[in-house]
Amino acid sequence: MLISDLIAISLRQLYRNKRRYRGAILGTSLGIAGLITVLTIGDSVESALGENLEVLGSATVVKCEWDYRKATARHVGQYFEKDIEDLSRLPGVLVVAPAVWGQEPKLTYGRKSTPARLIGVDSRFFIAHHLPVERGRQITPQDVQEKRAVCIIGQNLQKKLFEPDEVPLDKTVRFQGLFFRIIGVLGGAEDPDHMDTVMLPISVARSQIPRMHNIENLYVRAKNWDIIEDLHGEVEKVLRANQPGYAESMRIFFYKDRVSAIQRIVFMFKFFLYAAIVVTLLLGGLGIANVMLAVVKERTTEIGLRKAVGATDGMVVLQFLCESLSVSLLGGVVGILSGAAAVEVLKGLLNTEAAYNVFVLSILASALLALILGGISGVVPAKAAGKLDPVEAMRFE
Repeated sequence: MLISDLIAISLRQLYRNKRRYRGAILGTSLGIAGLITVLTIGDSVESALGENLEVLGSATVVKCEWDYRKATARHVGQYFEKDIEDLSRLPGVLVVAPAVWGQEPKLTYGRKSTPARLIGVDSRFFIAHHLPVERGRQITPQDVQEKRAVCIIGQNLQKKLFEPDEVPLDKTVRFQGLFFRIIGVLGGAEDPDHMDTVMLPISVARSQIPRMHNIENLYVRAKNWDIIEDLHGEVEKVLRANQPGYAESMRIFFYKDRVSAIQRIVFMFKFFLYAAIVVTLLLGGLGIANVMLAVVKERTTEIGLRKAVGATDGMVVLQFLCESLSVSLLGGVVGILSGAAAVEVLKGLLNTEAAYNVFVLSILASALLALILGGISGVVPAKAAGKLDPVEAMRFE
């Protein structure tokens, strides 16, 4: 019997028994559609989550500091532009942000004054950390390049220096004998210490504020939490190689517990999601197997007649196996179309872009899975049909 004849007979039987096969096709298609949707949209959402500073906070930041307890007479405790450039070239690095910290001078506005922490930063610092500016704007590259006398103050400093209904933007504050115009107010930062901090352009801090020239801190932001541990090791290698004389005094770390907590939550969510898809596919496979067993029983006389006119056991097995594959592949086609439609809808709802290569791979994996599912589900019924004795089969009622 030709393959084309087997396919034609299988499709004909599928059409004749479409009501019976409907449940099996539906179960298979739902599982396939769910698999495509989860693989494609899940990858996009996970990538977006990996860049979400508000959700991750400092979980994907490698912090580079100095341990001054191990300082020597020649210890300078600073990083250089070469360190920043080398770290920026590491794979998986989103941004490298330098920072210079100063003493705690009195911040003065009018007759009011309060202690404040000083930090010199550039625009990269706001990418490395989740620092929402409640009012005004962030420090820009132009502020740094032109050494503008501007600053951003924390919310606590605003409350101490200004009246509740007073807007601090464009007001001038004074510290270290210098005057700075307020361009922004921080609010809702992850680190509460930032609420008592004055942020100014790093170029101004290094050139005009005493003891704020050395870059003592670097913040290396990873693109995703999955690579943070490997990136931590690479950052250590680069900095220790660049400054071998001070390697023991470097303090390079990341918040491993925070990353583990995020990974655990994502794993549990994905586990239950994939488990539901697997159960749906198994139910679809069992549905195909049960329907095929019932079909074999109903067509016992037909099988006996086929064997009587010369059909071999292999031909009968191949016929029913082909019929089972037709059911699963039809469910796979419906599932792939439904999954593709679901991906398009969710892209708009979640405002995300699906990776094309992941989408194509999910379709290929789904097609292969449908083929395997149909083959496994049809093996037992096909073998049962092939083992029927032709004489007994023709006498079956």
